[in-house]
Amino acid sequence: MPFELSPQVEKSCTFALKPALPEQKTILFCPLNWGLGHASRSVPLLRSLQQMGFQIIIAADQAPLAFLKKQFPELEWIRFKGFEPGYAKSKQQFLKLLLQMPTALRYYYRDRSFVARMLKSRKIDLILSDNRFGAWHKKVPSVILTHQINLQLPAGFRFLRPVANKMNHKLIKNFNQCWIPDFDPGKNLSGELSLIPENFIPAVYLGILSRFNANTTITTKKDIDLLVILSGPEPQRSLLEQRLIKLLSDTGHECVILRGLPQNHDNIQFSKNLRLLNHASDEEFVQLISRSKKLVCRGGYSTIMDLVSLKRTAVLIPTPGQTEQEYLAGYLAERNWFKTIDQEQISLSDLFDVATQVRPELPENNPQKLATILRDQLKLLGIS
Repeated sequence: MPFELSPQVEKSCTFALKPALPEQKTILFCPLNWGLGHASRSVPLLRSLQQMGFQIIIAADQAPLAFLKKQFPELEWIRFKGFEPGYAKSKQQFLKLLLQMPTALRYYYRDRSFVARMLKSRKIDLILSDNRFGAWHKKVPSVILTHQINLQLPAGFRFLRPVANKMNHKLIKNFNQCWIPDFDPGKNLSGELSLIPENFIPAVYLGILSRFNANTTITTKKDIDLLVILSGPEPQRSLLEQRLIKLLSDTGHECVILRGLPQNHDNIQFSKNLRLLNHASDEEFVQLISRSKKLVCRGGYSTIMDLVSLKRTAVLIPTPGQTEQEYLAGYLAERNWFKTIDQEQISLSDLFDVATQVRPELPENNPQKLATILRDQLKLLGIS
């Protein structure tokens, strides 16, 4: 049965997990605890690994854990607390993150300790970490899932980029393999972020990861003028929500804001034309997408992959000061795949000025190809 680690068990450094079946190999999956993106994009990956016969233990916390427990109620899970950075209300996010580096370093070593204690009580055949740098062990094959190989820094700090990327590459090289959720260069969604540098660890492009594909769309009446998909860290998630509520209330347009709050349950009819939904199941999400004429969302990479898989485009509003989202939005806008606006300059005309389909030259998401790639990589790791 799934369990929550009790204070007594935590203190004794033991784990009450059920044993794996003799013929099964066990994967410990550890997503980063920043928003839902690292958990949501893992769904097709975990499903594919399940179909191969692996037993999976989810090690996560808060919103990612709540989300994955709903997606995989049959899987074991353990609460794995992680570093949660404070986010600025202004664009000085990078500076705030720099000031939190000592705390992040402490959590890195706490994650290393957690994994080591886990391995003493349970045989783990593979550690799969989604951007969680401390979730690896030298005695167990360890894979990092990331598209952020080459970091982007704000304009005033770009002189630090060589140092930042050297540190980033050093952390990634603790792992045996790097799995990149993107297409090959040339058709990739993440631009420079996911280009493989020289003298790197073995790395492979998986294709984009999304639990949706174009075949899951529903032909239905488009009775929602604008769907807003919110995600990402606080306080910026709430700041954008408040700004959009003011803009969209009583406009005469039928609007829905999907708030990205899976722990909450009560939905709100905010005004005659505006509904606030805390969360939606996969089926409900696809219905909302299918019913919507226009889409607005953050520039999170997982959301972008979902929309491309569903062959939809959107207006991207990157989180202020989050350089990865700002870079992605600019890169995708230059290629005419998405449009982008600044959070402080939103207008109704901007929100409704977007096409309904992405450009046709984008590659197709291929779940069968993903399974083939995974089998090949696992063989290289000695796991089959």
